[in-house]
Amino acid sequence: MKASGKVWVVTGAGGGMGRELAILLLRRGAEVAAVDVRAEGLAETQRLVEELSGSANPTLSLHTADITDRVATEVLVEQVEAAHGRVDGLINNAGIIQPFRPVVDLDYEAIDRVLNVNLMGTIHMVKSFLPRLLTRPEAHLVNVSSMGGFFPFPGQTIYGASKAAVKLLTEGLYAELLDTPVEVSLVMP
Repeated sequence: MKASGKVWVVTGAGGGMGRELAILLLRRGAEVAAVDVRAEGLAETQRLVEELSGSANPTLSLHTADITDRVATEVLVEQVEAAHGRVDGLINNAGIIQPFRPVVDLDYEAIDRVLNVNLMGTIHMVKSFLPRLLTRPEAHLVNVSSMGGFFPFPGQTIYGASKAAVKLLTEGLYAELLDTPVEVSLVMP
């Protein structure tokens, strides 16, 4: 699916790869609903977009949301549709790494946080947005995993497990959605 003229939701758009994806999509003529848990990160994304284009970009909307909160992702669907009228694509980019420690030294708070953002956040976004994507004549779902989901890295075991789960989730979605208008892609940076 081409980006131009389509409405894309990008999680983690308040910095890093998510910000770059949002900017790239805007440059290619897409509308972007930028999502992040950090309002200040989204404000910086907007500032950079304005700096690059020389003016405010009406095709960019900012949405502060915690993807680990299932209800927040359900509300987010309505907010994005209110801003753009529809959703054509979803890029589940938001993710975090764990502290660089062996599992035996990780507390459950750190474990839960990584699993909730990387895996459950992706699941919440898919469950919330997929019904809308299925109504479009063409749509695209992109989940960002990691090479850490293929190869173990010492001190990143929980992160790797979460990204391996995103990989398998995406492969399952690909198979389930073969006969629908929704294309599915897995990104392994």
